[in-house]
Amino acid sequence: MAEIAALTVNEAVVERDSIDYDTWMRDQRWDDLERALTALRDQPDEQDEHDYATGYREFIAYTQRSGRAALDQLRQWQAQRPDSRFTALLEVAYWAAWFEQYRGSSTADQVTPAMWACARTAQDTLLCALARMLAQEQTAWPAITSVLYTVAAIGEPKWWKRWLLKGEAPRSLPSHGKPSDDIGELLARSGAAEAGAQYLQALPDRLADVLTGPALTWRRAQSNDDSAALQYWLRVALAMDPQALDAAVAYVSMRMPRWGGSWEEMLAFADSPLCAHFDEHDRNTLRFFAWFDELEVDDSAMLDDPRVLKHHLRLGQRLLERPLRENLRGRVHKYLAYLEAKAGRIDAACAHYALSAPHNEYQEWEIMRATTTWCGSGDKGPWLGQIAELNRLVTPHGAALYGLLCLNGWAGVARRPEVADGWFERAVKMTPDPSNVRDSPFNAMAALEEVFGPDALLPMWLKAAELGDASAQFCCGNHFAADRSRAIEYFRLAADNNHEVAMFNVASLSLIPIRDGEIAAAQVDAAASQAQDYLDRALARTEEVLRSDYTEFTEGQLETVKDLYGTLLHSDWPPLSARRRALPQVLKFAEAGRINSMISLAWWYGDKTLAGYRFDEAVRWVEAARHIDPDNEYVARVREFVEGDSFWSRLKFGMAQRKAKRQGLPGQDDTVL
Repeated sequence: MAEIAALTVNEAVVERDSIDYDTWMRDQRWDDLERALTALRDQPDEQDEHDYATGYREFIAYTQRSGRAALDQLRQWQAQRPDSRFTALLEVAYWAAWFEQYRGSSTADQVTPAMWACARTAQDTLLCALARMLAQEQTAWPAITSVLYTVAAIGEPKWWKRWLLKGEAPRSLPSHGKPSDDIGELLARSGAAEAGAQYLQALPDRLADVLTGPALTWRRAQSNDDSAALQYWLRVALAMDPQALDAAVAYVSMRMPRWGGSWEEMLAFADSPLCAHFDEHDRNTLRFFAWFDELEVDDSAMLDDPRVLKHHLRLGQRLLERPLRENLRGRVHKYLAYLEAKAGRIDAACAHYALSAPHNEYQEWEIMRATTTWCGSGDKGPWLGQIAELNRLVTPHGAALYGLLCLNGWAGVARRPEVADGWFERAVKMTPDPSNVRDSPFNAMAALEEVFGPDALLPMWLKAAELGDASAQFCCGNHFAADRSRAIEYFRLAADNNHEVAMFNVASLSLIPIRDGEIAAAQVDAAASQAQDYLDRALARTEEVLRSDYTEFTEGQLETVKDLYGTLLHSDWPPLSARRRALPQVLKFAEAGRINSMISLAWWYGDKTLAGYRFDEAVRWVEAARHIDPDNEYVARVREFVEGDSFWSRLKFGMAQRKAKRQGLPGQDDTVL
């Protein structure tokens, strides 16, 4: 019997009493937004519930999905509801989202100068937006959590310190980095430069009392360092709301060893007078981040050592013995599930997931990890359905997974296929870039395909393909492989959506009718040209992907693309126009030392039936390939073709061979034989 209801998107929004930013912002449902945010602001701050800070963070996530459109929508909201107490808060959230995007999640040494410059501009704009907000609204403390992060990441800007500590209001905002196209393009995506200038003209005459009151008095008595600045901002948040536990959590998280603090400092903070008004569960929430930081290992390679894995499992079990809120206890269970799965104990991992699932929102990669573990289990319990239920409104992966479970009635979710399309549509809308296969929530369901087969996932792929998801379009192409024209139709959709493997598939499948003589002679040149257009795109895109994110799969795919150029050049079925078009690329690959391309050139130049026949060049490429791999059977075969079997042809080959050696062989640095 199903334990989890299969709801429509609207039913789920009502049940959770959630803020559906994706729909309400787009449809200008300002009254719904005002009502929902008011309810969150006025309810008691409970860590296990959907609270004011959660609503603020969800707008940050919405901005990261929607980009500049979120700011345009906020401006419309402000114009139509000038008395709103929330638009200024969400404007701070908008700039916080862009600060996070510009700063990125990589280590500091991997952030480009342009990204640093844009992050600093976003921080300037955020602080201006905050000053404007606090002039009207001094209870919207969630905004301070964003300030804490920016200060921990890059410190406070000098202009802000002069205003705060010396009362010198800014007359202008600094320009960060040397002007460049990269910086201009990145800033244009958010509108930070223009907005900062607009905010500057509308700044209040003086900073809000909450910024210049006891928190500032405390700060003036401290040394002027980053930790004092961080605690100043926490004191501002607590002055706005003494129960702003989320701000204290943000602060203590920034005092982890990786941020320059220590576990000892974090534990001492939880017992400090600043936290005296929190109850024991709240203080354990603060301590949790020190306890959990010792447990969690980001480098999975360390966990390949059984001793390390056993040690961390033991730490996790000890942490479960402490009094913790259910969401934090669930977070420990979630990590222990990963450790148990890493050790190959799937049933033990599932037991931990069952305890975590009802209490925790999962990040997208955590949903993928849980799905893979569920697929590897024997009982296929309802905990995966609980994860989908809790995350269906939070992430695109949660929406896609929940829709698929509703479609098929898996993992304890009631089977209700008619609601699935709405969830797939929501997943696409929540995906920042549907052309990015790595981020596709539908690509993340691959483990379920391996267990239940592609037919069970086909309705999801078809709907997502219709909505523009490149991964789903590609999956549809693979599914209809037996129907070449239909497969090409879907591969072309994916290819035009920047999917590099689909580009190659369109090229290779479009060449089959030419190879098999299915196309009239008058149409062959045009058909080959269109196929080569996609092949050229596949080459450029695959090289781009490989440069930005190397994987063995992408490297192998690049070799496959290069091989097709060689096939076009040395085969006798492509039209001469296609073979000539392929020649420059094959030469480029061969000059770089690629043996397959050398062999293709030897066939091309050694074919006496072609106007491009050049015997010396054919011998030269035979010898270059033989130098790399003397025992290669394909090299031996093309040598027989070029050399011939008569006495005079062999003599001629030998002379050309010696000439090639004297001149130096292409494709290698050391050509001395």
